[in-house]
Amino acid sequence: MLKSLFAVMIGGAIGCTLRWLISLRFNTLFPNLPPGTLIVNLVGGFIIGAAMAWFVRNPHIDPVWKLLIVTGLCGGLTTFSTFSAEIVVLLQSGKYLWAMSSVMVHVIGSLLMTFAGFAVVNLLG
Repeated sequence: MLKSLFAVMIGGAIGCTLRWLISLRFNTLFPNLPPGTLIVNLVGGFIIGAAMAWFVRNPHIDPVWKLLIVTGLCGGLTTFSTFSAEIVVLLQSGKYLWAMSSVMVHVIGSLLMTFAGFAVVNLLG
């Protein structure tokens, strides 16, 4: 149990730190569709897709790695709450088209990146 807890904590610390750094660097560039939030959600989608495909293909791998990468890293890196807050701000500002565009880009983009992660691992595997 302690090993699992540390795996989630380490992965989460890495993911949260990366999300913060990426947001600092990119979100001021285009505030109507904050690119840092989009980047972390798309990259996280790819990582989780690739990781899940890898773990399915390699069931002998210690499950603690899945906790570290999927639960910790991807959980800390991606952010539904920040995305939701940014959409609410856009809606409250009357930027309805930006809000709906952002929803579409995040949701469809994340699904496509997750699929791409699965596909890359399967092609390489």
